[in-house]
Amino acid sequence: MKNKIVFRKDVSQTKALVKAGKIASKTARRASRALGLSVTFIKDGVIYEEKDGQIIEKGRVEAQVETPFEIKKGIVLHAK
Repeated sequence: MKNKIVFRKDVSQTKALVKAGKIASKTARRASRALGLSVTFIKDGVIYEEKDGQIIEKGRVEAQVETPFEIKKGIVLHAK
């Protein structure tokens, strides 16, 4: 008898994690601004640095990650 792989759809858990990530990023950005630190982010493949209300383009993301296998939706990766 073959083992059947079953993927659960944890929609509510995914939504909760996305919401937590958004709240955490807003809090981190606010704290960095209060401390006078710069915030670096990537948008549309461009690296930006924001400090004191000014946004400066730092470079572009060109490297693509190559994997030894094809990643498909629903795949579970385990890291050691």
